[in-house]
Amino acid sequence: MNIALICAKCGKVHTDNDEGTLIVDFKQKYLSFICQGKGCRHDNIFNFNTWKETSKNSPLPRIGIM
Repeated sequence: MNIALICAKCGKVHTDNDEGTLIVDFKQKYLSFICQGKGCRHDNIFNFNTWKETSKNSPLPRIGIM
């Protein structure tokens, strides 16, 4: 399995061969990826608490099973 992380600021694609820092914090419920692109160093954060609250406001439609 290959994992690719894409920076939201510069768009650089990091693979498992590149240096980079991926933080999965189960206590605080967020993912953080610090871009190692030249001059970027952007902290890409995905907060599950924020995502959970916004998904309540606009839930996905029900999917029928056939």
